Amino acid sequence: MWPFDSYPEIKLDDLLEQYDFIVAGGGTAGCVLANRLSADPSHTVLLIERGPRADSWAARVPLFSSDFASDGSRTLKRHSEMQTELGRPLLLFSGGALGGTSRVNQMLYARGLPAEYDSWADAGRKGWGWKDVEPYFIKSERALDLKDEGVHGMDGEWRNRSLGDFQFKGFNHAVAASEAIGLPYIPDINSPNHPPFGCGRLYFTIDEKSKRNSSYHAFLPAPLARARQGNLHICTNVLVEKVDVERLPDGRCVARGITLLSQAGPNPQKRKHVRAAREIVLSAGPFGSPHILMLSGIGPSEHLKEHDIPIVKDLPAVGSNLEDHFGVSVGFFIPVQDSLVSLRTQPLRFLIELIKYLVWGTGWLLGPVLQLAIFANSRMLDSTGKPTKLEKASGEKLPDIEIMPMAYASHDEPTTLDRGMFSFLNVLLHPKSKGSVRLSSADPRAQLIIDPRYLSHPDDYAPLRASLKLSLRLRDEMRARGYGLEDWLQPSSESDADLDDYIRRYNRTTYHYSSTCRMAPEDDGEGGGVVDDELRVYGVENLRVADTSILPRVLGTHLQAPAVAIGEKCADMMLKSKQQ
Repeated sequence: MWPFDSYPEIKLDDLLEQYDFIVAGGGTAGCVLANRLSADPSHTVLLIERGPRADSWAARVPLFSSDFASDGSRTLKRHSEMQTELGRPLLLFSGGALGGTSRVNQMLYARGLPAEYDSWADAGRKGWGWKDVEPYFIKSERALDLKDEGVHGMDGEWRNRSLGDFQFKGFNHAVAASEAIGLPYIPDINSPNHPPFGCGRLYFTIDEKSKRNSSYHAFLPAPLARARQGNLHICTNVLVEKVDVERLPDGRCVARGITLLSQAGPNPQKRKHVRAAREIVLSAGPFGSPHILMLSGIGPSEHLKEHDIPIVKDLPAVGSNLEDHFGVSVGFFIPVQDSLVSLRTQPLRFLIELIKYLVWGTGWLLGPVLQLAIFANSRMLDSTGKPTKLEKASGEKLPDIEIMPMAYASHDEPTTLDRGMFSFLNVLLHPKSKGSVRLSSADPRAQLIIDPRYLSHPDDYAPLRASLKLSLRLRDEMRARGYGLEDWLQPSSESDADLDDYIRRYNRTTYHYSSTCRMAPEDDGEGGGVVDDELRVYGVENLRVADTSILPRVLGTHLQAPAVAIGEKCADMMLKSKQQ
């Protein structure tokens, strides 16, 4: 907690009996919803967060806070089921404090290409084409570097910026190598006009003072929370046990309120019922939102019966269709001074970087372990991994692979501290493998059963093979240009069999979980939907979902900015619905 900090949180015992709007989940999208819904002082809004606020100086320093496993107070750690293709379970991390995953992620601000959103509209998702969602990206954004007002927002609460010049030599060499093999440099990867292939500088949600600008800090800063404490109540360390649903005589089901369960204080199991005069919106993330729905009797009926949960609405898609970007790295040794490793091995280097950050807000504590992304469509690559056919984005010509150069090791293998490390993280952007989220118990405190089923679809291997080959061609080009990458961790050969073995052994999550409460028709033949185009849960009035769980398919980009845009759009729809 900051010295002399005063943040107006409210205790469970002090909650009102009724609010106009209840937001269940104070994560990346939930903080946006709470801000927008409470802007009118006549609206009473309750924001519930299962974790703490957990603010501190270190929690705002980009490098220190960009690690899911570094601080248990701001993260939720879950274990997946045994992954059949991988032969092991994986650790799955997500945000666990006010601000959600925007408190602990790599802070990347990326929107995705218009063609992806337009494909939603083409499939019937009214109001979700690029021209429909672009204003919601612009509304929240305050771009500190880019001044194209037709593309970027200048007046929003949520800051983003680049990290300036590349901090590590490897990134400059990676750009040169990318351009040399036919993947051009893209000045603005968030421009709707850029091609679906190339390399580009990354942008980060860091503010003018060089601090992490999470959704919590951007949309619910202390001055705003204090100014609105008459109509906005923020309650942390509280679980949503279930949504209270009333079945009317005519058979309709209406969400009337929520049952809360304390996780802290002298009585950590205290319950409280709070009513919603207008609407409830679940914004608990791709694991938390289906969890709450199933505890409330909304989900696959046979599964709910296993846990003796009364069925409100048989909705098989709840907790199904789980998608995630997953990837695999290749690693190299480089001079230690060219890698973030030197912060751990050279005390003087750490002291210099700490002073640079404290005095000027510059240097390695800004978290420049990655500053660049390289992306392509695997169908554009020949059998050796070189680009051969570069076309504009339309339909299947969207990028399906992303390579992230990193000035560190991007895998879990034991590392040495006497050598610098550089790696290419190869990420599959449009996986066909789908998993599930299921209950282990009707107790809201119990762990979920999460089975991502990574690599369960055979079509997911080919793009990763192509991406690994492209990474090795980038390595070759960097070497040819004089940058000495020494082989450390890569496939034993480029045969399909060896590449597939390597993919299975080193496959990892990139924490981009989605689609467990899909926005789609209830039975669309592609896994089914949970919410309609207005994000309303099928069969239950006054209940919506707004987070990355509603994505029809995982977007081929980093999900932080889309999550905020979803929160913006949902709040707008809720307020318009109230006016009607």
